[in-house]
Amino acid sequence: MSVERAYREAVVVDRLGALWALILAKCFLAQWAIDRFVIPIDGLRYVWSLTLAMAVVATVLYLRAHRAALVRFPFQLRVGFAVGLGLAAALACLLYAHLVLGQPSAAVTAGLACALGGAWALTLAALKRAPEPLVGAVLWWSLAATALAGADVDALLWVGLGLLGAQAIPGFALARRLERSARV
Repeated sequence: MSVERAYREAVVVDRLGALWALILAKCFLAQWAIDRFVIPIDGLRYVWSLTLAMAVVATVLYLRAHRAALVRFPFQLRVGFAVGLGLAAALACLLYAHLVLGQPSAAVTAGLACALGGAWALTLAALKRAPEPLVGAVLWWSLAATALAGADVDALLWVGLGLLGAQAIPGFALARRLERSARV
């Protein structure tokens, strides 16, 4: 019974991570389109705040529907959380430097953010011993190189594509594979 629950919770967490990557990808790509094509919409109000507020509500309902208590975190989740927290702190410092200090350009900031996304995907690949996040890591690093060589106006595009193609799609593929292996 506990092995079945562990598989179910792993699939729920993986699917939830992929859903959040998809939600963030939508926000980044919509904000890029608003900025790039000068659409008269307040992206912070109508894209980011509404989407993230509804995503939090949907996450709570999703966890409740799947009865995922997540009371005792398994080893992979603890290590992944610690690495993710470190990468989030690095990303926060990077965003602080860009938004407040104005130091790195938007293209450099996006490139470094994509490199951090690659580090996260590599961590997932090592923890789960799965090829899907490894493919995502390679794609993240390819997007990092593209962003570093690209223009500032396309910075959000590379991060959004990374979240979609390098995080969400491999996350859904991993959850699907785990779901299939749990049935067998």
